[in-house]
Amino acid sequence: MRIESEMVSRFNRQAISEMNSIEATLSQELDFFFDNVMDTVVDFFKEEVTV
Repeated sequence: MRIESEMVSRFNRQAISEMNSIEATLSQELDFFFDNVMDTVVDFFKEEVTV
């Protein structure tokens, strides 16, 4: 915990908020990607069942 506190103290608040927004954007992109993958997999199996 002490190391984390020291690391955080080295960054200013603007840099921390920028890093958080980048993480949020990456998280949203990954969610979108995996939602699309799951939709594709479900569609594939629906087609396999009907054929």
